[in-house]
Amino acid sequence: MNDELTPIADYCRAAGLPFDEQRAENMVHYLDLLMHFDDTLGLIGPDDRATVVEELLLDSLVAAAARAPAGPILDVGTGAGLPGIPLKILFDDLPMTLVEPRGRRSTFLKIATHRLELTDVELFEDRIEKFDATGFDFVVSKAFREPVEWIETAVEYIGQGGAIVCMGRNKDRSRLVDAANGLSLQLVGDASIGKKAPEQRVCYAFERD
Repeated sequence: MNDELTPIADYCRAAGLPFDEQRAENMVHYLDLLMHFDDTLGLIGPDDRATVVEELLLDSLVAAAARAPAGPILDVGTGAGLPGIPLKILFDDLPMTLVEPRGRRSTFLKIATHRLELTDVELFEDRIEKFDATGFDFVVSKAFREPVEWIETAVEYIGQGGAIVCMGRNKDRSRLVDAANGLSLQLVGDASIGKKAPEQRVCYAFERD
């Protein structure tokens, strides 16, 4: 297995997430695509591979450690495919819908999903306000809106037993739980990388009661 993916392999092993040679190969291919197209399309901030692995790819998989997807996945404001494509690589049998209105990023997503030979992936090239599908098992966004606003937006897209994954900070836990309770959602899991200091990024998973 590629040594640069050691942080991902170690995290998946510890969190009980699926990761094998084929998934590692696809993840490296996706990393190659991000680095290759970043110069022309301005996809991501980090400009070295190790930082992309740690801050973008691994960070995307924390969502599944909070609550693993078990059905159709919706990634809103996916940008360059984060966290949607890393999640699709791990859970390749689950349908994935990527929502991204920005043209250059949508172009990259078409290229990436084709070259990675990802199947059952739908790209919605418009704002989430114009998206009318619902019934998803796993609804996630990396940085679409402020966490409480994200929960309020996402709740209409989950089905019974479906989950919203919210990426916030450890210090946000109480207000996120209060907001979720008001929407008949309950906290079912959380996950992070490293020690949970107040400013530590944490993924929270909320399910419909």
